[in-house]
Amino acid sequence: MAALITCGLISTGWFMTAGYAAPRAGDSQPVIVINQYFFSGQSLVPETELAALLKDSVGKPATFSDLERQADIVTRYLRSKGYFVAFAYIPAQDFVGGDIKIVIEPGHYDQVIINNKTEIREDAIRRELGGVTAGAVVEKKSLERAVWLIGDLAGAEAKTSLQAGSQPGTTTLTVNVTPEGKKTWGYVGVDNGGYRYTGRMEYTALVNQANPLREGDLLTLSGLYTGEGQSAGSLSYTTPVWDQGSRIGISYARSRYLLGDIYSDWDLTGTADVLSFSYQKNLQRSRNANWYAQLRFDSKRLHDKAFGMIDTRKDSHNWVAGINGDTLDTWQGGGANTYSLTYTGGDLRLHDPVEQVIDDTGLRTAGSFGKYNLNLTRLQQVRERLALYLTYSYQWADKNLDASEKMYLGGPYAVRAYPVGEASGDEGWLGSAELRWNLPNKEGAKDVWQLITFVDAGSVLLNKDPLPGVGDNRRSLSGMGVGVNWSRESNWAARLHYAWKLGSEEAQSDTDKSGRFWFQLYKFF
Repeated sequence: MAALITCGLISTGWFMTAGYAAPRAGDSQPVIVINQYFFSGQSLVPETELAALLKDSVGKPATFSDLERQADIVTRYLRSKGYFVAFAYIPAQDFVGGDIKIVIEPGHYDQVIINNKTEIREDAIRRELGGVTAGAVVEKKSLERAVWLIGDLAGAEAKTSLQAGSQPGTTTLTVNVTPEGKKTWGYVGVDNGGYRYTGRMEYTALVNQANPLREGDLLTLSGLYTGEGQSAGSLSYTTPVWDQGSRIGISYARSRYLLGDIYSDWDLTGTADVLSFSYQKNLQRSRNANWYAQLRFDSKRLHDKAFGMIDTRKDSHNWVAGINGDTLDTWQGGGANTYSLTYTGGDLRLHDPVEQVIDDTGLRTAGSFGKYNLNLTRLQQVRERLALYLTYSYQWADKNLDASEKMYLGGPYAVRAYPVGEASGDEGWLGSAELRWNLPNKEGAKDVWQLITFVDAGSVLLNKDPLPGVGDNRRSLSGMGVGVNWSRESNWAARLHYAWKLGSEEAQSDTDKSGRFWFQLYKFF
């Protein structure tokens, strides 16, 4: 999405017709001793704040040119506050007693014209304008937010321009909305990030359909297949609703597994179904800072079977509330940050009587539970082609959690020296530091190559409240490695990473190894 604002002239239409007339060039100018300033025509900035700008001129003699310069100071200040078409001027007046009146024209929208070249309904576009309407004050922050939110509509790009309005002190805003990208896009991929007992090789696909109901909405279908013991699919839909920056969504996901390897003769199978409803509200939208509040309800149903006769079922209903955002800054060469903090409050129900007894006399995971999740990332520019990528996540739980709610330390997106599913816990942290170097490219080269070296570490409490006599309740993993990332003109992307263990902690969810390879290959369309 691109945002562009261009400005023309604002209609003024004011002339000094009485009282003190502006002198002509070459004329001698009368001198006025300034007593105080009075401001009218605006409520954007407190008068005391404006008067403080001009306090050094009070009590001093001034010509009309000096007064114009004082008005220019006010104009520049208002524009620095985001009122970028506002201006101040000296109206016709008698200057009795040295009292100076300054009129401020904040600048209002005369009309807001939408030039829509997309299939999105015009009312959906106007909804994202929010308070940017005819008669409203022209202000940078609200206009910038509106432009970015329109550009967030699926398949839309927004550019704006300002021209002189039909009335004094007004401007006409034109919003040009054009199609962006493809109507249908996605990717197919393959990686070796699967679980040992369900198939290490994963084949994935995702398809997005933009604007199916002409609301700037998005329909997404995704799938995963290991070729051995796991398959999964999901369908999700999100659409803007109600007011500026609001979206609702619904999604359904189903996964199926069959454990193999050493469990091949046990006939261990299961399914998981998750139905979700979500609401998201944009709190701030700009080029350098974006913040969102979100609320989601998840209904989970888990069904496991063993030996063809043991049948266990459990379900949970979770509310997830949180805030997330991203920012850009210029510190030490510049960087990009992401933030996410969520709270999950849920209720786990066990339907198998035997499992209920085991849980009641054991870890007591059933019933209500709560957990917090914090996720932070920073991409720090170090040199022209050198960057440092940092990640940190933390989970805090108020009780022992079901396996579906725990955090895991091992795998290609965690401590890469350990296998998928390694070291699950109710509470803990995970961090990574990755140094990235982009190789020099020849002009016109289609390929981008990046070399990386990284360190991963994490630690978890296996159970918030462990059973007596179970031994060590904490596991800590760490590793380091090297890798290469490759992409070609946004159509292909691949990663190949090799990580080795730091320390002597042995893997338990898979065969213990001193090092592990991870690869991913994606084709985008």
